[in-house]
Amino acid sequence: MTGLNLRPATVEAIVQETGKAQVLTVSVGENRARAVNYLELGERVEAGQQVVVNTTAVDMNLGSGGCHFVIPAQAQMHKGWGHLMKLRYTPLQLRVNSAEEQDSPWHHLFQDAGGLEGAPVLAAELHSMVAPLALALRALNPAARIVYVATEGGALPAAFSRNTAVLKELGVISRVITAGHAFGGDLETINIFTGLQAAGRVARADYVIAAMGPGIAGTGTVYGFSGMEQGTVLQAAYALGGQAILVPRIGFADSRQRHRGISHHSLTVLTRAYLGPVWVPLPLLPQAKNKAIWNQARGLPKRCRRRWLDGSFIAQIAEEHPDLFASMGRSYRQNPEFFMALGAAARLAVNLDRSKTLFRRIAIK
Repeated sequence: MTGLNLRPATVEAIVQETGKAQVLTVSVGENRARAVNYLELGERVEAGQQVVVNTTAVDMNLGSGGCHFVIPAQAQMHKGWGHLMKLRYTPLQLRVNSAEEQDSPWHHLFQDAGGLEGAPVLAAELHSMVAPLALALRALNPAARIVYVATEGGALPAAFSRNTAVLKELGVISRVITAGHAFGGDLETINIFTGLQAAGRVARADYVIAAMGPGIAGTGTVYGFSGMEQGTVLQAAYALGGQAILVPRIGFADSRQRHRGISHHSLTVLTRAYLGPVWVPLPLLPQAKNKAIWNQARGLPKRCRRRWLDGSFIAQIAEEHPDLFASMGRSYRQNPEFFMALGAAARLAVNLDRSKTLFRRIAIK
């Protein structure tokens, strides 16, 4: 039984174009819809051109993936040193220039196990956390080099993220690194360990934000959500000499009990997916909500170093960049605690960065 819907379409208009993607309006039968054409997988198209699109996400009424995707008719491989394939063993596998491979100019930087030297690594579950975290870090430390490492848990093409493109245009993030099968970043790496090494040694990051691209899968089960990858991110950060920070998913607007207060996703990562030392920033909130979070957090093991911080300064940033402050369809005003937790995480990262000359590994207990 196939799980893939492919249909012929006509390009009506090119809505937006960057060096890596075209956003199109296409007609599929009697219907018009948005479609994305990735230029790293194929070639650019023109209005009036006939194409084939993957309509599966729209047919299933999905959210962040709810648009059509153009199936490339032809493409040409660009020159480079790369021998690494991403999207391996699929019809769309592509060659990339991986930063750590033998012919790379940076190969020598990956020869030992370090790479972060005390730099804070913010392991975030949702892509909607990336922009607020980066903007908050920049507000607290304007001279900082902030690097975003895109993981495999959501959209694999970096070009699908509008927020990332805006952050680069604003000069807030300096590099995008795509790890694993995620592709299209300023640097490509084989996995999250070398992705973080590239952030530290090639991009010279002061702060690293590691999170999936847009889109997250969840099933309402203990382990069945793509955010479990945070455990691997935290392990990599710790192993490479970084300061591992779990960015908690906190909110009180979701009707699902498992996501009220500290989401069960964050608690599961801290207690089941990663068993090492970790910093856990928590926002100062009104008394009743603070108590709810306290009751959840006090059950965490001692290796989870909880820090309560004021993240309310992020409200002003949200007013300046409202388009970058939305998560699960909710704005800052609709779910302020979610974003205040990100402000607290950014404040902790800056505090740790300023004291990293005294940095010592936390003993595992």
